[in-house]
Amino acid sequence: MTIRQRYQPLQPEDSSKIREAIALFDPSASTTIVGADKARVRDVFAPTTHSKALDPATTLVLGARGAGKSFWASVLYNPDTRRLAAELYPRLGLDTLQVQIGFSGVGRAGVSKEVIDRLVPQGQEKTTAGLFWQAVIAGAALNVTEPDQKHPPKDMLDRFADPQDWADVMADVDDKLAGRGETLLIVFDALDAISEDWKRLSGIIDALMASVWSLRGFNAIRAKLFMRADQLSELTLRFVELPKLRSGAAKLGWRQADLYGLMFARLAFDGVAREAFGRLIESNGLGKMPEKQEDLRTWELSSNEGQQEKLFVAMAGYFMGAGPRKGKTFDWPYNHLADGLGDVTPRSFLILMQNAAERSQSRDAGALVLLPQTIRDGLRAASKVRIEQLNTEYPWIKRVLHPLAGLRVPAEPQVLFDAWAESATVEAAVKIARREHALPPVLIGSSRKSGLSNQEPDLADRLIMMGVLTSRPDGRYDMPDLFRIGAALLKKGGVTPKA
Repeated sequence: MTIRQRYQPLQPEDSSKIREAIALFDPSASTTIVGADKARVRDVFAPTTHSKALDPATTLVLGARGAGKSFWASVLYNPDTRRLAAELYPRLGLDTLQVQIGFSGVGRAGVSKEVIDRLVPQGQEKTTAGLFWQAVIAGAALNVTEPDQKHPPKDMLDRFADPQDWADVMADVDDKLAGRGETLLIVFDALDAISEDWKRLSGIIDALMASVWSLRGFNAIRAKLFMRADQLSELTLRFVELPKLRSGAAKLGWRQADLYGLMFARLAFDGVAREAFGRLIESNGLGKMPEKQEDLRTWELSSNEGQQEKLFVAMAGYFMGAGPRKGKTFDWPYNHLADGLGDVTPRSFLILMQNAAERSQSRDAGALVLLPQTIRDGLRAASKVRIEQLNTEYPWIKRVLHPLAGLRVPAEPQVLFDAWAESATVEAAVKIARREHALPPVLIGSSRKSGLSNQEPDLADRLIMMGVLTSRPDGRYDMPDLFRIGAALLKKGGVTPKA
């Protein structure tokens, strides 16, 4: 029996309620560990593949921008979300954690950038950063055993001027925690917010990794670093044990089933759409709704792609066009949202769906929740947002992409090189990087003028490493739709940059 034969449409009023709920998704806002944007219980969805990332024994967690690093850091820190995560991942022992924040980019959680700048002076990272992070770690440990006192880094630096004092106190905290059957987890997130100067950032993170590595001798004290994989690759880190740390890292990857599971979980617990969504599920023979968040662990629609596809077909129809040539609605979003490294993030996926729902509200969608054309429009929105987000980390990216507008990909490398050379793109991008204290797009030679000549191939290699470009087996360059549409490049048979 085919999906077409099994499909049961919605009543228009139910479609409208579900569409409204999707249109109200807020996927582009960044999560912070504390405050108004912290993780909420109703938004927690725990793919089984993320188990290693949440495991206290995993020190390094890598994920693309928008993959959920800060979300999971917030889930671990806040007691209500941590309790839920403990039920969703029962084997990790999250219910025995004491969680402290080392750094989060938010002043109320962990040490602030201003304190780092004061206690780790510019140019003195090699001599002072290691002692600073040991002071932060000691303060986090004492917050657990001496909760009635404050333990700012400056006081900790003075108190532990003798390294043996630090070791003795940490061992004492470790013994107390082990005796209580608890584990202290110190979380470090948003590490790129420590400094805009990448050389300084490299020195500070080098020292952080060495300090975290030193904790492996304790039984009940752990640390977890959330980082972007590209950041880890681009920083000139000299920490000698980095290969071991990297080999044990967890990657926050999202499969297609995970992303649909996330969206369906949000609809299942939406106050407006829940009843309508439940009727849609039951009318298509897909069981019943989960009664509570903990039920998501065993809910078929969290991970079963076959059932997910049947449900999404009822919401958006079978195909992106009149027939199968344009692709299936279920597969199309995931296939077009991947970057050049194959990563699809929930932020991009939910932006696409949210924008598609908004646009479908103003059209006669009938029994459908999302019209196929609006899904294409949603991809355009996701592409623009992705480039804006990339620009915050690499302020030269728009200048690099601008000369390529109107080109058709796949293209021979020289086509891109000529477009960049004609507009002096490499020189302009390097200037922007210097002005913004950002990592430059290419290595700079000793002579500025000679060092930047004929570096267009190096720029292309850099974009490939970032996932913005891909190199085909025949040598031509291509650009994933996630960036191509926002950068206004053309592709035969592909979604056009403008609707």
